Amino acid sequence: MAKPIAIKPEEEFARSYVDRLILEKLTEMESAVKLGELADKLSGEGIGLATVRSLLASNPDRFAYYERKWIPAARLQGQGRPFAEAMAIVLYRFGGPVSMEILSTEVARMRRTTADKVEPMIRRIVDGDKMFVLTSKDEIALTSWGFMALDELPARALALNGVTHEELEVARAKLESIDWRADGAVEEAVRKAAPIRTKVLGAVAFTSVNSADPKTVLIFDARDFFSKTLSVPGYVYAADGVIHPEADTRRWISTAIKLADRLAPSVELDDAAPIDVKPEDIERIVDKILRSENSSTATRILEENYEITIGNKTFPDDLINILVALKSSPSIQWVGGDRFRKLGDYPEYIADVPEPFQFTPSLITDEEGELIDIELTDDGLSSSLRKLLSHPLATDVLDEDIQPAPKTMPEGVRLVLKSIHRELGTFPMCQLPTDWVDPKPGIQEFILSDPNGRELQVWLNHDVRLLYGFIDWWYEQPVESGAVFTLTKTNRPNVLEFAWLDQPDPVVFISAQRMEELRQLGADGAEKSTLDLLIDVMGHWPKGADYLTLLAEINVCRRSSRRLVASLLSSYQCFYQRSGSPVWHFDSKKVELGFDKTKRKFVRK
Repeated sequence: MAKPIAIKPEEEFARSYVDRLILEKLTEMESAVKLGELADKLSGEGIGLATVRSLLASNPDRFAYYERKWIPAARLQGQGRPFAEAMAIVLYRFGGPVSMEILSTEVARMRRTTADKVEPMIRRIVDGDKMFVLTSKDEIALTSWGFMALDELPARALALNGVTHEELEVARAKLESIDWRADGAVEEAVRKAAPIRTKVLGAVAFTSVNSADPKTVLIFDARDFFSKTLSVPGYVYAADGVIHPEADTRRWISTAIKLADRLAPSVELDDAAPIDVKPEDIERIVDKILRSENSSTATRILEENYEITIGNKTFPDDLINILVALKSSPSIQWVGGDRFRKLGDYPEYIADVPEPFQFTPSLITDEEGELIDIELTDDGLSSSLRKLLSHPLATDVLDEDIQPAPKTMPEGVRLVLKSIHRELGTFPMCQLPTDWVDPKPGIQEFILSDPNGRELQVWLNHDVRLLYGFIDWWYEQPVESGAVFTLTKTNRPNVLEFAWLDQPDPVVFISAQRMEELRQLGADGAEKSTLDLLIDVMGHWPKGADYLTLLAEINVCRRSSRRLVASLLSSYQCFYQRSGSPVWHFDSKKVELGFDKTKRKFVRK
């Protein structure tokens, strides 16, 4: 028995869809003794053995373990029931339309006969019983899922179907251009309004074509309308009573997989001793890894070869055994967590720091022959800037001091994207807490999953302190500097949850217009000193600006180190801070005063 675990409504909804997929395959198989065979049938959807096992064992309303086999629970619940009621039980447990083939097969098993004998009876019942509707896809659904009305007055019809006047008016506004009497009206309406409750969609059509005058002819055919609604290609009816674009199902599957991961430790399974990993097993597994274009995980290897998942008590020992065996193979490479690839199978470009990150020292001198762009030691910096040098938003690749690991390691981290990384599809490790990712191996593969269920492969190189491979997702983000996102660990090694936050970071956010201004300053000032560029940048801030803001902006004009910008602010007399304020100001009248000669002793050699 599964121990109780809190499940969010959105998780329950997502799992209901994946449960439906499992039920379809389970019906095709008749039963499942080996869950690996069931998982194989679902692998195209990204659903693995661990997910299947967790969801089967944690939903007795839909799945039953009977005579040492997994079967749909409806098969037991429908035995001995009237024919139509048995059909309804199957449909209700599926939570959505079911193909004639699957429904015939399942009802036949309840009644211990064959599907070819049952199907004609189902078709007769569906044709005459108002409880059911048949779609053009040859799928059967319960009419209670749609808007059902005949000659009721609109107010009563809405009340009987649980549709509020507010819902009706919102949907009607979206669909005001629909000619409900035209061919293809239902498909046009679905494409225009989805996601939308099928009852609300039907209510709009019902109130649009039927008149309140009792003497008029009734035009709205509820069953026909619902049948057409469910027949629109590219759309899916879900457990929330809503017709959704089929593309949304990817997100539901991702959510259900995460839920299954949470449920797995609470699912009690019979366990034997840890597996004995034999040399011939490893040879076969390594050969499969070498033939794969993608990475292979030890977790999935345990599932596929031994039907062992995280729900098994022996899983930790089994995982260690398989990891040790795979790491000893000279022909494959460990790429972090429990992931393996053929040796050297990673992008060449992750071996080096991209050229735009390199710093080119300025050799421009003043009238006395002294370098203008100088760096000071810590003692020469203002106390506020000395502290800010170690701020994560001040540091960057090739410009960081690795900090001690935090005493308490967070599960999730808030990170800020700067413009140069957006352009190059990278991200600096200096923003991650030290040891937030495992220090070994040096090159690692990570899989990021976003709220829509999309996945992204990224690469980490510890030696160069960079993450690579974000370019597709970075360019979807309109904010060029200051976009904020989170990374959160999951219970799957080297798999992270990714999510954008709505608000950009206020300190390093740069608007699109300002980005163009800064790029132009950089182009026009190619022969200028960084000091002169900083003065140009400060001209945009008559009320002053934070050091981190100035650092972000100057780096759009020219790649400049955190210490250089801090040194210029600290040593040239035209820049100043008011007492107690973190903001830096510029005084154009003091430009001629130049370098503060008292700082000369702090210039770094």
